[in-house]
Formats: sequence, C-alpha cells, structure tokens
Amino acid sequence: MKIYTWIFWILLLVIPSSGSGAGLKYALNIQIDARQQEIKGAATLISDENRTVSLSSKGLSGLQVDGHAVDTNGDDHFILRLVGGRKSLISYKVSLDGSTQNIVNQRHILLMNGWYPQPDMLTEYVLSVTLPSGFTAVSEADRVSVTHHDDQQTYLFEFRHPLNALHLVASTEFVVTKAKHRDVDIETYFFKEDVDLAKTYIEYAQKYIAMYEEMLTAYPYRRFAIVENIFPSGSAMPTMTLLGRQIIRLPFIVKTSLGHEILHQWFGTSVYVDRAHGNWSEGLTTYLSDHLYADLENRGQAYRKQILINYEAYVDKTSAIPAGDFTARRNKTESAIGYGKIAMLFHGLKERYGEERFLTALREFIRRNRFREASWHDIQRAFERTTGEKLYAYFDAGLNRTGIADIAVVDPLVEVVMGQTHLTFGLSLKNIPHPLRIPVTIYTASGKSHRLVEVDTPKEEVRLLLDEPPTRVAIDEEYSMMRTLHEDERPPVLADIMGSEHPTVVVTSAKKVLYRDFMRALGVEHATFITPDEMSFGKIKKETLVIAGYDNPVANMLLGGGKIPEEGVRLKMHANPFNSAKRVLLVHLRNREQLKAVARKLSHYGNYSELAFSDGEMSLKEIDHTPDGIPVVVRPETIAVKPEKMSTLDEILDHLLTYRIIFVGEQHDKHAHHNNQLRIIKKLVDSGVRFGVGMEMFQKPYQKSIDAYMAGKIDESSFLKQSEYYLKWRYDYNLYKPLVDYLKQNRIPLVALNIEGNLSRKVAREGIENLSDREKKLLPVQLDFTDGDYRDDLRAVFSLHGQQTELKKFDHFLQAQVLWDEGMAETAYRFLSDHPGKSLVILAGNGHIRKRYGIPARLSRRTREPSVVVLQDDEISPGMADYVLLTSELKGEKSPVLGVALEENDKVLTIKSVSDQSPAKSAGLKEGDVIRKMAGETVKTVADLKVALFFCKTGETYPIGIERKGQVMDKEITLFPFSHMSPFFGKHGQKANP
Repeated sequence: MKIYTWIFWILLLVIPSSGSGAGLKYALNIQIDARQQEIKGAATLISDENRTVSLSSKGLSGLQVDGHAVDTNGDDHFILRLVGGRKSLISYKVSLDGSTQNIVNQRHILLMNGWYPQPDMLTEYVLSVTLPSGFTAVSEADRVSVTHHDDQQTYLFEFRHPLNALHLVASTEFVVTKAKHRDVDIETYFFKEDVDLAKTYIEYAQKYIAMYEEMLTAYPYRRFAIVENIFPSGSAMPTMTLLGRQIIRLPFIVKTSLGHEILHQWFGTSVYVDRAHGNWSEGLTTYLSDHLYADLENRGQAYRKQILINYEAYVDKTSAIPAGDFTARRNKTESAIGYGKIAMLFHGLKERYGEERFLTALREFIRRNRFREASWHDIQRAFERTTGEKLYAYFDAGLNRTGIADIAVVDPLVEVVMGQTHLTFGLSLKNIPHPLRIPVTIYTASGKSHRLVEVDTPKEEVRLLLDEPPTRVAIDEEYSMMRTLHEDERPPVLADIMGSEHPTVVVTSAKKVLYRDFMRALGVEHATFITPDEMSFGKIKKETLVIAGYDNPVANMLLGGGKIPEEGVRLKMHANPFNSAKRVLLVHLRNREQLKAVARKLSHYGNYSELAFSDGEMSLKEIDHTPDGIPVVVRPETIAVKPEKMSTLDEILDHLLTYRIIFVGEQHDKHAHHNNQLRIIKKLVDSGVRFGVGMEMFQKPYQKSIDAYMAGKIDESSFLKQSEYYLKWRYDYNLYKPLVDYLKQNRIPLVALNIEGNLSRKVAREGIENLSDREKKLLPVQLDFTDGDYRDDLRAVFSLHGQQTELKKFDHFLQAQVLWDEGMAETAYRFLSDHPGKSLVILAGNGHIRKRYGIPARLSRRTREPSVVVLQDDEISPGMADYVLLTSELKGEKSPVLGVALEENDKVLTIKSVSDQSPAKSAGLKEGDVIRKMAGETVKTVADLKVALFFCKTGETYPIGIERKGQVMDKEITLFPFSHMSPFFGKHGQKANP
C-alpha cells in the first residue's frame, strides 16, 4: 500500500490549480471496515501559502496532526496552521454506532457529514477509499479508477476543481448502468430491484443536460451519476445526485426532481453558494426546473399561484425572514421563502427584461463564478451588466424586506364619456418599496388585452381608456408578482392547517388521542383540543379549526354535516365563513390503522383542498377552483335570447313533471306568479302525480292549524288567525287564496316550510350564540355556511339594506339567512322522507332558490335527488335557474284598506295617522283612536284587523267600533278603493298601514 499511497500523493501535486480554492490541496485516504463499522483515515494537506484553516472534528476520534495528538477541548473544530509548500499529515478514526446520518455496514455505506476533517474553505481533493470487495462506490469525481487486492479494493476519485465537501456512497447491491451524452459519462447506481429504471433515468438525464446546455453553458463536468439512496432524502453534489429508494419509482421524479438535481450541477455545485450571504441556488433552480416544466405544459400560471398560496399558508409576521437570509430548508416556512419567494424574484427579472436577456445574465453569472462561492451581489452585478440598469432597489426589496406586496382595489367605475369607455379605479398598496409595473388584464366582448400600470406611491388612481366596456378586469391574473392573494383567489388547502400557528381541534374525548396523532402527521405540534360542547360561534370567528368527524355536531352546525365517507381517510378544506383569514378542515378517520397507512404521506399534500385514501392508496385529490387575479370589474356578458325559440309554460310542464322536487319562485305581490304556480300544480294533479306543496309563507309551529283547515275542521277565518298568517307574513292573503283553496279541494298536503319568524329575527340581530338553550333546540340539525357565492350576494344585499332594517352585523344577517333556507330545506326533506311515494312542489321567493344555493342546494345535500328550479321575472344569466318565466301583468283582488298607520301595543291597536282622502278619513277616524271592532269582529291586533278586512268587500259599508279618549263609539266606514305608498309590516311596536 505504500507504493499506492505515494502515487496518490504525486497525483494530488500535479493537479492544476483552478478557482478560489486552489490554494489548498487535500489528499484523503480512508480504509473502511464494514464488519466493525469503522473508518481509519489519513489526510495530507498542502497550502500554496501560509494560512490558518479550521477543520471539523465532530465524530472523529484519535486525531493526530504530524504525529501529535489533537485536543479539541470538546469543540467541533480544531485549528491547523499550514506553512506554504509544506505538507501536514492528519490521522483519525470514526466509529459508527447508528447515532448519525452516516452508515457503514456490510451492505451499505453512506458518508455525508462528520467522517473526515473537513476544511472551512473550498478545497481541491483527491479521495482514495479502501473497502471490502463486493462494494461498488461512488463519490464526487471526474475520473474513477479501481485497484483490486486480496479481499479488498481501492477506489481513486479524481476531481480537478475545488469542492466545499466530500461525500461517499457504496453498496453491495448497486448495479451500474452507463451511457453518454456527447463527452459526458452518465451513470446510474441503482439497487438490483430498481435496475429496470436505469434506461428511463438515463434518457431523461440526457434530455435535461442537452436542454440546460442550450439555455446556459456547457455541462460543467465530465460525469454525472444518479445514485439510489437507502434513505428517502435526495440531494445534489458535483457530478452526482442521491435519490431515495422510497421515491425513485414515483413517475413524477424523472419529470421534475431529476431535472432539478441536474440543474444544480450549474447552480450550487459548480457555482457554489456563499451561504454567509444567503442561498440563491434553491430558488433559481426551482424557477428554471420545476416552474419551467410546469410552464412548458401551460401550467406556469398555476405553479406561480401555488407559490403565493403556500407563502400565505406557511409565512406570517412572526415567522417571516428576509429572502436574503435564507440558507437552507429546515421547515415549510423556509421552503416557501427560499424556494418560492426567490423563484418569484427571478420570474420578475425575466418578465421585466425578457427571456433572452434573462438567460444572457445567467450565462454571465456562471462564467464569472465557476468553482467559486458566489453571492446575491454577484447575481445582481450580472444582471446589471447585461441590462445596463441599476437594480439595487429591486434586489433590496426582494431580499431584505419580509413583507410582500399587498394590493387592494378601491372604487372601480366603468362609464362612457363622449362615446369613450373609461375605466377608473384606485389602488391601495402596502409593502411597495420601489416603483412597480402592475399587469392588468381586460376582457371585452372582442377578446382580452393587457396593460401595465406604473405605480410608485401607496395610493394611486388608475384611468384607462378602453375601446369598449369590459366584462371583466383583473390585476396580475398571470401571477407575475410576489404579492398577497385576494380572498377570492385563495383556495382553502391543507397547507393552511399545516402552517397554522395554533389550530383548534374539535374532537370528542374518545377520539382525542387519534386526532392528536393525525395533527402530528401533518407536522402540527401545537394545537388546542376542545370538545364540541365547548365550541361556539364566537370561537369559530377567531380560530382555524379542525373538525374531527362528519358526525361531529360542529360539522352539522357549520358545514352542513354529511354522510360519513366510505374511505379510510378523507379530508375536506373549507374557508371559514366568518373569518376570511382562517380555515376549517373536516376530517374523517375510520380507525388508527387507516391513519397509520397515510401518516407519512399527508404532509406532502399541502397543495390540495380535498383528499381521500383507503388503506393508504389515494382515491381523490382536488384543489378548489378560484378565480385568477385581483378582481377590479366583473360585468356579465350581455345575454341574447331568441324569442322564436322561447318556450311557453305549457310547453315545459311535461319536463317539470319528470322531477320529484320542483321549485317555483315568485315575487310575492305578483298575482301572475301565483297563477303560474297554480297551473303547474294543476298539471301535476291532471297527470296523476301524488305530491305535496311546501310554502315559504307559512311557519312550522302552525302546521296543526293548517292541517285542521285543510281537513275542514276549522273555517277560513279561524285558519288565518290560528296560523297567524297576517302576523307572520305581510302580503295580502288574496294572493295565495286560489292556491290554498285548490290544495284543500284536492286534498293535497300543504307543508309549512318556514321556521318561527321570531327565531330568525333574533338571530339576525343578536346571532346564534345569543339564543337560549330552548331556542337552539329549534334550529335545523344541519347548517352550511360554506357557499362563498351565497355569502357574497348576501353581503351586497346587507350593504344596501342592513342599516335600513336595523341590522348591525353581517355575520348575524348571514346566520339568519342560512337558518331560514336550511330550515325550509329540512322541513322539505322530512316530508319527502316520510312520504317516499310523493313529490314536492316548493313555493318560495326567487331569492331563496336563485342560483340554487338557497333551499335547492341544501335540500339536495340531504336527499341527493335532482330538482328543477323555475324563477319568475328574474335576471336571465347562466346558472340562475333551469327556467325563468317572463310574465304579463295580471290584476287580482285585494283586501280593502282603511288608510291608517297603526301602532300595536299590549293588544291595543291605536291609529297613529290617517291618510288624506282615505276611507278612514271619510268615516271621521282620527289620530289616537283605538280600533275595537271591524265588521262585527273583535280587533286587538293588526292581524285581527287584517282578517276582518279580508272578508270585507271593496265598495261596501261596514260598522267599525272605536274608543276615543275613553269613550266607545260606533261608526260606519265605506271601503272604497285606496292605495298606500308603503306595505304593511306586521311587527309589534312598528307602524302598519291597513
């Protein structure tokens, strides 16, 4: 061995110097005893000048320098002072006990860190490894030679460039496959069971090297080895990459990860990273590999959007670091910054200067920094040389600030002025340290166009002249900027839970341990666990939630519950309906075995909104669709309807009959609408369909009174009083009488759909959390708050009318509307369940069935049955309904009115004012009069008066009893035609106008 060692040392001396590490040459000779798990090493160092070198000593024992023992005093490093031209000899041992990432056994050898005295500078190495015969070894090298002797073999790895570290991998199970790309040797070191993959990996490697040589510069080395690793980790080193055996068969590895590691041969392993000044390599490599591959498949926009989604999921004010401080990925926060945010920095440069100048700058960077450590400053200088522009502000903003751009649109307006379309909107900008070019996409009937808006102040007003009115305008639709996402753009994804600082898990005590293990599988160590009984709407508004089980009461209260999934594991993300910054995860775990089968996989699926697994095998993965870009203007395209192809109601009736559930909308005060509803009902009767009719106008607590009337047990007057029709519903009963009469005559069940009005009224003002325990028991079992379109449309209504109706909080208004629609859906569901042989016609206001997200979607969630939706005199646009009926006006009978404003208090009905030229005025009624009787009927409430007037005829004269200043008086009133400006609103303490 002495002769071989002498040759080894001479070889080191004759290697020509190159790069910034050429001043230190290092000959390392190790002998590996696989049986004893030991390494004996001898290192020879020579410097071209006097210098002091710090070398690592962690994991090393028996350290000697030039025959003298080294005392490290417990430190992980020791100092070596080298004299120029004079060699120093270091000897040491390593004993491996399995406590480090280094492995030495009789099948596998993996030496990554802490297995030799490593200098703290770039160094030129020659590595000699003696190990038992039967091993195949690989390390950083341009040239490899092997010498066999007895039962051992010695590998000599030659590398003519400086390195920042050495690594060694060897195995008795490697099968080596070799090929070439021009003058580059391409090799695979795969385990025997995976050798069939070698051809595919080599073909992909050849394609990647050819692609990057065309984009950048020639491949920097003479060799590239793809080495299978016994661990799941993967990493790139000069001339080689490690890929874990657990992932090497995954089909996406050759399509993405392999190219990423090959690109590192340019960025990171030939141009080294000056980590003292940040790590640029991972973000740049991500941009020119993973992002590029997505872009080639027309998925670049989606990839960049996912970068922004991940950033918002994993990075907050407390965890954010400047991108310039990123050195390595230790967690998902650092990944979102060091890979994602830095990739977007490079994308901004390419967008700004174009692909050719972008690549020219990178070639300039590579040529000037090969085999030396390069920093962000070197990248900036390369781009400045290429573009001729000073880029300090751009790099300072991207690297030294933790915040990202936050852009909000204010007061958008489209108007036509002097025949020219003007689009005006304000921009409110945060974290904008330098002038920005904000891309704006404009959609019109003629197509789409793009504009760039220059902004340099926190408040900007944008004015654009357009050729025609836009149908949609969005900012940064292609995601070319590193910015916060508008809440409409951001889908709820599992990463939102994984990146949450302290989520709340709602789980029963019996399942707490199982769901604690689930949270750990997601990588979430800090979570608060509470029982369903401890949850309230107040907490929902503040927290990111994990709801354990589809049968969890909180899932019913917030997400509408649902059927327990058949899969072993199912995850469904939702936006928190009461806090756009928070998320809700609904989880189904059948048992502990199903969780164990997916535990190692789950943290890799942060990009998805819904996942399902059975026995560890995935059966579903989906991302919720969200619109792209910050919305500025959304104007639906003009709809064209061809009258000749329009159908009449009669022509669609047969189609309606094919559904078990038929929704027919209305504007409550339109006689024509109720006539159309009656025509549909008559068609069902004529066709022999057995069915019931559910009506929004009646409330569930009064079903018995309705049933009694329909069965002929009480008269119409008693029905109106006992059902509290006029107390609960403000519209003239003449509008509904023909319908109810027909149902009664034909023995068709009339179902009171609506919940108790006082309950929804209280919720609208105080919220569900302030209901009493008795009142909460009256709520529907399931409440679903997750529909974003439903919420957005209600928010628009609230913003217009909330204050007028004394409503203070939108959250409470939303709760009341959901309660209203869910209550009607639940009642309808119970009728259908109790009468499996019957259909159901549901009569409700257009707003409750429009776009299906009111009653129809909530009933469908319960029944899983299709339905048909018919609106009347509503907007015609895609998705509004199955049919929209356009009606002609139909006059109908109305109950006569007195022409007074009333106040009802404690069963006393007082006239507050009398309208001029009204029947009351003609009869001599005055302000302050108390009405006691009307047409012989005792009157104590507005509802009593309404019932009495319903049975009166316009043009007839009737007795009316009043009390004036304590004196009872009998008068007569002639009910001639009279119209009010405002309708009756039946509420205690409110004015009414009968």
